[in-house]
Amino acid sequence: MNVILLTILVIYMIPISPVAAKSDDYSFNAATNSEEMKLAMTTDWQALHYSAKGNELFQNFKLADQNYLANKLLVERPQTGYQSTNLLRQVYLNAVNDRSYLINVNNATDELTLWTIFMDDDHLNYSQFNLLTIEDQDSVCQQIMMARPNQGYAAIETLQSVLDSKVNSILKQKVQLDKDALTIVYSQDDSSENVTKNLVLPIIGENGATITWVSDKPEVVKDNGTVIRPSANKGNQMVTLTAKITIGEYVETKVFSIHVKAFSPNQNAFLKELTISSGTLNTPFNKNTLSYTTHVPSTVDRIYVKPIAEDEKAIVTINGKATTEAINLVTGLNIIKIFVTAEDGSQREYTILVTRENVPSNSKDTTSSEYTESPSPEILTINIESSSGETVSKTTIKRLKDTDGSMRDEVILTEENMLEVITKLKKEGSDQARIVIPDSQDRVKQIDISMPNNIVTLLKNNQLNVNISAYNVKIDVSKDSLATFDDNLYFRLIPLSEENDRITIEERVKREFIDREITGSSVSKVIGRPMKIETNMQNRPVTLTLPLPKDLSEEQLNNLAIYIDHSDGTKEFLRGKVIDYQKDMLGLQFEVQKFSTFSILYLPKDVDVEEPATDITHTAYIQGYVDGTFRPNAPVTRAQMAIMFARQLTGNAIPQAKATYTDTIHHDAKDAIEFVKHTGLFNGVTEASFQPNGFISRAQMAVVAARWIEKHCVNNPIADFCKPTSQSNVFKDVSNHHWAVQAIYTVNARGIMTGTTADTFDPEGYLTRAQAVKILNHLYERPVTTEHQKPIFKDVPSDHWAFYDIQEAAKK
Repeated sequence: MNVILLTILVIYMIPISPVAAKSDDYSFNAATNSEEMKLAMTTDWQALHYSAKGNELFQNFKLADQNYLANKLLVERPQTGYQSTNLLRQVYLNAVNDRSYLINVNNATDELTLWTIFMDDDHLNYSQFNLLTIEDQDSVCQQIMMARPNQGYAAIETLQSVLDSKVNSILKQKVQLDKDALTIVYSQDDSSENVTKNLVLPIIGENGATITWVSDKPEVVKDNGTVIRPSANKGNQMVTLTAKITIGEYVETKVFSIHVKAFSPNQNAFLKELTISSGTLNTPFNKNTLSYTTHVPSTVDRIYVKPIAEDEKAIVTINGKATTEAINLVTGLNIIKIFVTAEDGSQREYTILVTRENVPSNSKDTTSSEYTESPSPEILTINIESSSGETVSKTTIKRLKDTDGSMRDEVILTEENMLEVITKLKKEGSDQARIVIPDSQDRVKQIDISMPNNIVTLLKNNQLNVNISAYNVKIDVSKDSLATFDDNLYFRLIPLSEENDRITIEERVKREFIDREITGSSVSKVIGRPMKIETNMQNRPVTLTLPLPKDLSEEQLNNLAIYIDHSDGTKEFLRGKVIDYQKDMLGLQFEVQKFSTFSILYLPKDVDVEEPATDITHTAYIQGYVDGTFRPNAPVTRAQMAIMFARQLTGNAIPQAKATYTDTIHHDAKDAIEFVKHTGLFNGVTEASFQPNGFISRAQMAVVAARWIEKHCVNNPIADFCKPTSQSNVFKDVSNHHWAVQAIYTVNARGIMTGTTADTFDPEGYLTRAQAVKILNHLYERPVTTEHQKPIFKDVPSDHWAFYDIQEAAKK
């Protein structure tokens, strides 16, 4: 190309004669088509080339190039024709200069040469071409050569069009690929339906596209993916993020909808500080210690308590009042209850047992006229018995007479008493300590029973059941309920003997029947004496037995119920079980986990009342995820399995407990893990580690299921799973030396767990959530119905193999 231009430039500088110019102009002006113009350029070549060499160069042009030059001279010829050779030469030179580029393009035989021409020339617009990778540029060059006509590209416009077409098809494809592949990266445990942490928004696509983001709610999610979670009162927010995917002139958009989860109402119901104006707490305040004791002298007749919550939004009440006023003290035991109600409504109860000393008989209490003189307490000796009725120890109680003449008992067990009890119970082979508090004359209006934490620890360590047997109630606390209790324990028993109390309760029952639209029932007066029980042992099953009057008919005995007026405002009716109470007296026995006022009523059988609670209650022991899915094929973690067992065993009221594993202290499943550990179902992977987030294997599940079977078949040998239904399979992947071989054979023979194939068990494979539910429904003896049901979870359709089992497990 440079040789051509140089030749033309030299020729252009050679002068011509006026005579020749006139003839030349006529020939070029007379041409009417490209063929005539080419002939003029060939015959009158001196006007343009001045030499035979110049004409020879034109003759060597490709036909397409010659046509291009001829057309160029025709198109740009003035209406009056070329009036000077200078103008003619200029038009021709410009055309040759343009056409020289095409000459090189048409001569190129490989992509590298063509690519170099593109880069070195300024005739084409190759801004889009520059956006391609080297590999893609080579591909474009190859496609241009393949698409080149036999005569070569006739015009630069044609070449530009072909170039643009090839480049743009690649760019368009790249933009589409980056659009299709574009996703938002969520933090661990987040999803589009549950965003709690910052998002990763890609800004460069895999194929080179530039990605920019726009949020329709930048106050919730910024354009860079920063998440600002809404406060609890604003609720969850749906945010639309629009991604703009761009390469050059090509733009695509992609829209994402995400749900940003608002901060949950604070669940913090802890105190950060607790002080009293008189006395000293028996142990320094710790937010996890819920019960304290203190003693004050007789001269202190009131006390100030100052509790401060960790969360400023939590509400703190003292004995039911949001007040900082002084609390009046009676002689003897005073129970101060401090309720901390978190923002989400959950509560935690702290208790201070304040014992005010008696006023000395030879002195007067000058601080309060109410206690100017008080008689010395009556000291009584009571028995602590074994389950067979043998006396294994004795302790003393204080029977105090209050100013209104009523009697009140204080029972405080000592470590000395308990050590003696434990020694004798072991010799007798008994696991029950029975505290007998007599009151045959029915003079006592209140009994306060206190067990300091060291006594509770002794009971737990020796796995003892505790029975408190008073004249008006029996309380059975099992070793399982004590296993996760870590505070001072107290019970306050208050029999309600006033007629006004009975009338008030009957009125409440009538209102409750009206609210529940229960009709056609004949409710007699309250039978026996209502009993109010206060304790700090909540959310743990305890068996109560209330005495029955001796004059009840057989028909009345068959139609008794318990009306429970809970302290949290809820009401409950239960059918109890009539048993022997003592000697010639019967009692009504039932199980509770919340303590309140209990009354015995006559209710005909046509009234729909719950039967007594059993060890295995029907409760929803599984939950789905916030996006409405169950994820049946996801593996189960050890923590999730612990929760499933604990929910079932506690009726969804898992008690709080202190963590004994270093890796569960701050875990959400801490309480459930401690509960299943104390029941003996689960062990840690080491002494100090539970590995709550580790997946549970099929072998581990077999061991837990075998423990369940062993425990429950002792008390309920007729359960479906207590007798093998077949001989266990021999699995080729479970050797006789496998650590779980016996458990695997046990659960397989009972149909609890089957093999993954006829001869493999896959002991180290992870248990899925669907498989877990199938197993637990067997163990919990939950009947699975196959009637038509609306799916609870959107990813478990009615044709899923575990659909009915999952529905049953989630049923509330």
